[in-house]
Amino acid sequence: MMAWLQLWTAGFIVTLAFLFFVVICQDSGLSGVVPERQDSADIVKKESYPVLLRQKREWLWNALYVTEETAVSIPHNIGKLRSSLNVEVKTFTIEGEGANDIFTVDNQGDLYVTTSLDREKKASYHLKARMYDGNNKLIEDAGDFIVHVTDINDNCPVFPTEYNESVLERIKNTVVEVKATDADDPTTANGQVRYFLTRDEETSAFFEINQKTGAISSKINTLDRETKSQYVVVVKAQDMAGMATGCTATTSVTITITDVNDNIASFTRSKQHRNVTLQQ
Repeated sequence: MMAWLQLWTAGFIVTLAFLFFVVICQDSGLSGVVPERQDSADIVKKESYPVLLRQKREWLWNALYVTEETAVSIPHNIGKLRSSLNVEVKTFTIEGEGANDIFTVDNQGDLYVTTSLDREKKASYHLKARMYDGNNKLIEDAGDFIVHVTDINDNCPVFPTEYNESVLERIKNTVVEVKATDADDPTTANGQVRYFLTRDEETSAFFEINQKTGAISSKINTLDRETKSQYVVVVKAQDMAGMATGCTATTSVTITITDVNDNIASFTRSKQHRNVTLQQ
């Protein structure tokens, strides 16, 4: 009886182990134990809808720049539109700002400018390009590009007005900050202005200017209104960051020295004569 019970227990344990093994194999996805049934509709779906890969654009742009005020008697080549696709291109087209008017393109993709440009009126032009084969079939879709108009130093600084300012006597202080504008590109030296006081022995001894900000200050704290009540300084603005080749403009600044109570009041003594008549 004991032997039979031991045999039954062993068989039961083996059965449980086998069932546990089958469950583990199903969860882990191991093949050969419980084959996965694949629905035929899933097979058709996977075969009917392959993954489509979008082709990367192949436009290769040269840097496209035009120097402003360049005289153009005939169309001037400024760059080339091209693609790395190994196809024979028959036609290029462009559209956008100035397309087929200011800018033209030939069948080799060479881009031309047809007229002189002014950066101060328009600094860049945004366009699109397309290319077609001999059957007028689109090879490459629209590619955006920009034509930049580069600056030349064709504008001088401009002062908006002359200045009339005042400063207290006997105080070292900022008088005024002058400002000149320059229409050229501020990111280049063409549009960067520096300020200078013209050489004058008197004003140079009393006043100074910050070359970058244009702030005029009194250099000393001994300006005396009772000695001299007004000064006129001449300011020069020069672009090209103050280089000698820069264009210049000048303005005058009239500085009035205002009074402070720096003198003590005093009386002027006068003699008064009286005529006295003596009677006897």
